[in-house]
Amino acid sequence: MLEFQCWFCGAGINRDDDGALLVSVEGLWRWAEGRRATDDPFQNIYVHSHCAKDRMAGATMSLEPPVFGEED
Repeated sequence: MLEFQCWFCGAGINRDDDGALLVSVEGLWRWAEGRRATDDPFQNIYVHSHCAKDRMAGATMSLEPPVFGEED
């Protein structure tokens, strides 16, 4: 069985959290310029849907409902 832990709160993520996220982190400029290679460093983080909604809002944007499988 796969087990995932939320990057924000540290608690386990259950399968009943249909909107849970996998977030990939990698170098912005390599990605934007198309210079990514298969061995470039990246990291995936796992996040509860409610933690993402509470904590992943920026100054000019926030995550949109379809990311969580929700309607607008």
